[in-house]
Amino acid sequence: MFTRIAVSLAVVLGISGLPLPQAQAQIKIFLPPISKAPVYTPVGSSAIPSSSVSTPTTATPLAIPSIVSTATLKVTGPKAKFEPENGQVYHGASLPETWSENGLGRQIKQYNEAAGKRISVVTWFASTYENGTVTSWRQNYSYSLERVKRLGALSLIKFSTQDYAWDSTHKMFDLKDIAGGTWDDYFIEAAHTVGDFKLPVFISIDHEMNGNWYPYSQTYPGSKTTAADYVAAWKRIVSIFRKEGANNAAFVWSPNVPDIGGIPYTDYYPGDDYVDWVGISFYSGNSMSAMDTIYRQLAPRKPFFITEWATSTEQDRLNSLFPGDVEWVKQFFTAIETRYPRVKAISWFNWQNAQGDHRLTRVAGQSQAYAQDIAASRYLSSPGDQIARSNATETPRLDVVPNEIVKREKPVAPPPPVIVPKVVLPSIEKIMAERINNDTTRINR
Repeated sequence: MFTRIAVSLAVVLGISGLPLPQAQAQIKIFLPPISKAPVYTPVGSSAIPSSSVSTPTTATPLAIPSIVSTATLKVTGPKAKFEPENGQVYHGASLPETWSENGLGRQIKQYNEAAGKRISVVTWFASTYENGTVTSWRQNYSYSLERVKRLGALSLIKFSTQDYAWDSTHKMFDLKDIAGGTWDDYFIEAAHTVGDFKLPVFISIDHEMNGNWYPYSQTYPGSKTTAADYVAAWKRIVSIFRKEGANNAAFVWSPNVPDIGGIPYTDYYPGDDYVDWVGISFYSGNSMSAMDTIYRQLAPRKPFFITEWATSTEQDRLNSLFPGDVEWVKQFFTAIETRYPRVKAISWFNWQNAQGDHRLTRVAGQSQAYAQDIAASRYLSSPGDQIARSNATETPRLDVVPNEIVKREKPVAPPPPVIVPKVVLPSIEKIMAERINNDTTRINR
């Protein structure tokens, strides 16, 4: 969502106080098998480009099919990684306070009661820095993945190359440095962490890049980054995950709808070979037809994930045709069932912050309309209802960067040699002759 800095999570998504074997015995996760996913490798090569080779920065041109009805689009690409079968849809929410075991438990309970169905995808945030310290996926985020698994849900990780405390630290991984291999060790460790987890993980890198509120956007005030830098960094990261065997990662490219700032989302598109799903931030400031263009361009080849959607008073006033919160929610469900049938996952932005109150329960009729539609069998429910939330133990964390994460600094060229001009001194004979000549007074007779 624009004007919002994503909040990274230090210790997140812990629900169960049960030991992992007991929790696994109670909960089974039914997911599309990984074996059905197509093999994703960079075109023409199975290897990551070396740091001495520049990653291609040109984005695949996106053509808009000349059709009116989005519902008539035919799927031309292969089934994507972890795309549900038979028109089914993952549903869930992005939740604040997920660094607190008890806070998360309370929020999950509130969501499940409001939706009338157990959550199937949980959105949480991660970043390269936390308060100025470089993060480690192994130390900072592997526990989060395990907690969501015990909950019985999938993770959508919204990963940012900036510090979540950007306003105070102004720390980030420069996208040019990422593309050039400076941070390869960081992403190799991230890939190993995700690969060792084995179950499906959705990862969105630098979402809403086509806005002007994040420093990785070209139109951010004072930005030194371009859309081409974004594309090159994205390709580098995805290539590392593939090379390191983290095939359980599905990459979700997530622009905002609409474009804000003058650089269109098409300039940021990394290309079909580097994107598994298309994500969208879609708030009540939009009418239901606002997604038409990007859907026509990419839905034939990629499933869609509404990674953020919600209503709020602040968003509502941006929509001149806004029908009211309850009606807008009803229209949204009707639209994804009829107008946008390849939307296969949705995640409500269930936050109350400086940008507004987006909570599902903000309006009673809104949560009721939500529950009425989510009750349909096409919306996948997490199995298992007995999860202990009492005596939850906070997971220890490590704020020290592990040794294997090394910033590969570019070698500094030695300073140029100092050239001392060669001074040629005259011979002693010449010096003496000149001195004698100068000291001799000529007498004219």
